[in-house]
Amino acid sequence: MVKVLDRYVFSEGLRFFLLTLTTFLLLFAVIDFVSNFDLTSKVGLKGLLLYVAGRLPLYGVRVLPIATLIGTMLTLSKFSESNELTVARALGISTYRFSAPLLVLAALASLLSVGIQDRLVPEGLRKATEVALKAHKEAKGPERLPGVWFKDKKGDFVFFWELLPRKKEAEKVSLIEVKNFQPVKRVDAFKADYRGKGEWELKGVFVRNLKNLQTKEFKVLNYPLGVGIKDLILSTYNPETMGLWELFVSIKQLKKLNYDTQYLQVEFYSKLSLAVLPLITAIIGIPFGVYNPRNKKGYTVAIAAAIVVTMWITVSLFLSLGKGGVLPPAYAAFGPVLLFGAVGLYLLGRVES
Repeated sequence: MVKVLDRYVFSEGLRFFLLTLTTFLLLFAVIDFVSNFDLTSKVGLKGLLLYVAGRLPLYGVRVLPIATLIGTMLTLSKFSESNELTVARALGISTYRFSAPLLVLAALASLLSVGIQDRLVPEGLRKATEVALKAHKEAKGPERLPGVWFKDKKGDFVFFWELLPRKKEAEKVSLIEVKNFQPVKRVDAFKADYRGKGEWELKGVFVRNLKNLQTKEFKVLNYPLGVGIKDLILSTYNPETMGLWELFVSIKQLKKLNYDTQYLQVEFYSKLSLAVLPLITAIIGIPFGVYNPRNKKGYTVAIAAAIVVTMWITVSLFLSLGKGGVLPPAYAAFGPVLLFGAVGLYLLGRVES
């Protein structure tokens, strides 16, 4: 009987989960389509649809915790209102055991989030950016891109602490020349101006020969990196367009070259913490779903909205502090998860079993 009940609860939870997920994704897609409809004059309807489709995986990752929360609350609210939960308790099945399939569903949502972030989000964002650049919607690029690193045409490692595409410049530039897997020269500059055709003008330059430990200083130094502003905007090494494994490898390589990887680490840990959120929201949703007052249809929506808004404000605040160097990367990313997880476990512990 328990297995049949598990399948029943899981199927109901899955139904509400998919309904919520689909509703939010369609809503975001329609908003994105309408707000960017001007793209059709330059890239056509097919280009606009590609732009919207490329951004959907990112929306999906952000909606998964919301869908899990609302799905959990609606499922338990339905069973509570129909007295099915009361019958299960009378048969000796606790609320925790009754809710177990919903936690399994949340765990699957977390795994799905990891897969989407590692596979679909990077490629989707790159495609969307290509369409936007083609339509000149972002011809000058975003205002700033922090922590951009790449390999130049000679295979040397280059790191821009901050790229300013609209100004066609970068701040705090470092370049490591590598031969036979060994660093032989390091170039550091306070600023770099893009001159076109892959040429960059470095200012305030220090060139260090790592073999004989000699240092030379230049006010200005022209350097052919072989990449332009558009190449860097579309670069796979932009943290937002990198998968989890790719980001992990990048951090590891940059650490070996003594680069500051604070921003990249915050991005990496934030992706992992975002994947854990569906499980946390399910834990929070169980007690609120069980105690849903009868005949109050707006209860679930109001409580879910309050939880989601509070959660995203907290997450954004912690990530901002992490990227600003105020908090360690892991704490900035997982602090809100631990906080809301503790609240959820506390509320769960007070549920009548």
